Amino acid sequence: MFATGEDSAARMRHELHTPLTSIKAYTRLLRDDLPADATADGAACLDAIDRNAVRLERYVDTVVLPLAATGTPAPREAATDLVAVVRDAVDLARRVAVAGAVSVHADVPDSARVAVDEMICRHLVGQLVLWLTITAPPRAHVEIALRRDPALSLEARFVPPGELTTAPQRRPSDDPPRHAPDLQVARAVANLCGGDLRLDDTSFRLSLPASALAPSPR
Repeated sequence: MFATGEDSAARMRHELHTPLTSIKAYTRLLRDDLPADATADGAACLDAIDRNAVRLERYVDTVVLPLAATGTPAPREAATDLVAVVRDAVDLARRVAVAGAVSVHADVPDSARVAVDEMICRHLVGQLVLWLTITAPPRAHVEIALRRDPALSLEARFVPPGELTTAPQRRPSDDPPRHAPDLQVARAVANLCGGDLRLDDTSFRLSLPASALAPSPR
């Protein structure tokens, strides 16, 4: 006996929602059971996990399941504010960067909207920012800038510790050998969104299709 389309959709929804429900439930239990002397970073990380699980659940319902059922993506609700996406990615990167004593700074305008689904945008930008933060050598500085001219683009690079100090203090041996990043999925997602991703082992430049750019105060 073959399963109907409704059966397949229901099974897919169950398979996708079950792990997300578990992630949210256990995260909230951990959050509620944090000791009084727990660090603020611990609570913030659990909040971030819960927040992203909720977003992914919404993405499953509004994008993945309709696409599986009809073969076409659901209508786009609105453009995504890339500034909000970058700020969240930087906030998470700063928490991760503490272990390597890496500093992270972002220079962004008030608003910059892109014609890309919010969940896809968050995964793409988050993956790139975290990759750069994790691969930066100890005591390096990660610079992130959202540019509008000539086109909307997100540029990021890490500044080695030797460039942050005077020449006599620079110790090239402090910088470990670099390897080309394996970000084929990120590149494919950027191309799928109609954008462009250029990266090397110390930087990346991501451009995404813009929509209704707000006037820049800069």
